Amino acid sequence: MSNSVLFISYDGLLDPLGGSQILPYLHSIRQHPRPLHILSYEKPARFKAGGELLKAELASFGIGWTPLSFTTHFGKLGKLWDLSRMYEVALYLQLKHRFGVIHCRSYQAMQVGALLRKLTGVKVLFDMRGLWVDERVDGDIWKLDNSIDASIFKLYKYVESSLLLSASHIVALTERVVPELYKLSPDMSAPITVIPCCADFEHFILPTAKQRMATRQELGLPENAFVLSYLGSLGTWYMLDEMLQLFGKAAAEREEVHFLLITKDWRAEHEALISALGLSHLRTRIHVHEAKRDQVPAYIGCSDLMLSFIKPAYSKMASSPTKIAEALAVGVPVVSNAGIGDIDDMTTRLQAGAVIDLDKPDSLSTIVSSLDSLRVRAKSELDLHVAALSYKKIYEQLEQTL
Repeated sequence: MSNSVLFISYDGLLDPLGGSQILPYLHSIRQHPRPLHILSYEKPARFKAGGELLKAELASFGIGWTPLSFTTHFGKLGKLWDLSRMYEVALYLQLKHRFGVIHCRSYQAMQVGALLRKLTGVKVLFDMRGLWVDERVDGDIWKLDNSIDASIFKLYKYVESSLLLSASHIVALTERVVPELYKLSPDMSAPITVIPCCADFEHFILPTAKQRMATRQELGLPENAFVLSYLGSLGTWYMLDEMLQLFGKAAAEREEVHFLLITKDWRAEHEALISALGLSHLRTRIHVHEAKRDQVPAYIGCSDLMLSFIKPAYSKMASSPTKIAEALAVGVPVVSNAGIGDIDDMTTRLQAGAVIDLDKPDSLSTIVSSLDSLRVRAKSELDLHVAALSYKKIYEQLEQTL
């Protein structure tokens, strides 16, 4: 077998997550020379809009890409069809190219990787990205009071254990989850490397004062405003209520406080939430903007403080929010809620903001009174280059045993 790598992902390269989290990692891996081929599932509309351009771009870097079409219909049956095709195409690619390492991003890809290891003996890297099975339950996607969902959950807990047992090496996002992995699969012997979600510090550049002011003008923010920001989706996990409450408390004490939400998910229900929280009189100080990836560094960088409140749950011990690394890269400290991944320890170690206990009534007021004293330093741990070196070391270890 060669030292080439097959990277498998059920998430698409053309998805927002693909552009912000997958492609930057793949480009950094490519810089440690070894042939790289990608197998991913792409949404048909997104592939039609940008697939050929991305394929040409990847080819110019010597990266091969086999995009499969994501099934958008038929519910769970559609997902089973996608998985069966992933098995088929990945096995074909492995027999054709004889990859030395299969890099599997999350659980669906690792199911394929486990089979390839059994059939061909290839080394398999299980890049977990989180406790996927429990996230389905904690996020109310699988409801355990539904007999079908409960059966699927039970099956996948068994699958999860077997995937950990099949891995040649495991990458987790947090130190907190490592002891839990040994409970989930007591007989596993694969080494575990912790690589938190990182940011490309060459893309997320510290803005100058002039650039900050220009971006504020573009977004309709006053030059002298104290800007709280939030980046990302507003779905299952993200606690918009609490973030709006913090803004409300801060705005009541300081007339220069504004809230910038960088999201594509703003809906009528969120406007209703502002009213329900009694913040309608502050609506002109709440700014909602969409952003392309190239705009995100400037939009975050024009703020003074980012908020990242995530629903605490068992599965969140394995989470490492990319948005935190991105904020720290552009010099913006972060206020997070306690109990998410390694954030508590990292925030203290890097002096990178503050962590608050949302169960304590005075927590929000305490943060409001200390807004100006928060500071940040993060590049030594959260630069994408650091993650790339970790992956390079893992590949080298796996290749030594081929």
